[in-house]
Amino acid sequence: MRQKYLGLGIGMGVLLAIMPPCAFAVSPASVNQDANVPWSSVIENPFDGKLVYDKHFTDDFAFVTSWSMQGIKATYTQYWSEVVGYRNIRKTRRVWHNDRYIDERYFDREPIRERRSRSQSPKALLFAVNGEIYTYTNGEVEPELAAILANAPAGNMTIRAVWRDDSTTDLPIGAGTVEAWKTIFKALPK
Repeated sequence: MRQKYLGLGIGMGVLLAIMPPCAFAVSPASVNQDANVPWSSVIENPFDGKLVYDKHFTDDFAFVTSWSMQGIKATYTQYWSEVVGYRNIRKTRRVWHNDRYIDERYFDREPIRERRSRSQSPKALLFAVNGEIYTYTNGEVEPELAAILANAPAGNMTIRAVWRDDSTTDLPIGAGTVEAWKTIFKALPK
C-alpha cells in the first residue's frame, strides 16, 4: 500500500528543527459531544466557512470532529469513574425471623464515585481510500485530500487516529458526515 503525506509541506525538515514536536498535530474540535449543533449536516461557520460536525460516543469515550477546508479538528475524550471515598448508608431488608418476616435495618458502606475525563487530539488522521492511505496532520486541507474526501464512497467510513506515542485507534465517521464532505470539499472553480 502506498502512503501519501499531506499537509506537511516541502520545508518540513526545517520546521521540525525549529518547532516543538507537538506543532504538527490535529487541532482540538471546537465543540464537545453535548454541544447543541447540527450533527452530520453542512452549516456555515463564521470562522471555518462551510463545515460539518461528527460525533461517535459510548459511556467510556466521545470522539468529536469538525470538517472544513480550513482544517480538520478532532478531540477524543475518555471517561471513567473513580472511587474518592466511602459513606455509610442505612438499608432495610426483609428477613425471616420467628415464623414471620420482619424488616431489619443495617448500615452498609457505599463507594462515592466521581466522573473523570481526559481529552486529547491525535497527532495525525489516516484515511484508507481505494487501497491508498492518506495522512492529515494540520492546517488547511490539501487539494488532493479534499478531492479524496469529496469523492469518498457512500456510507460510514473508518479513520485511524495516530496518538503522540504512535499508538492508533480506529474510529467511525457517520454516513451523513461522509455525504456532507461532497459539499464541504468539492473543488472550487478556478
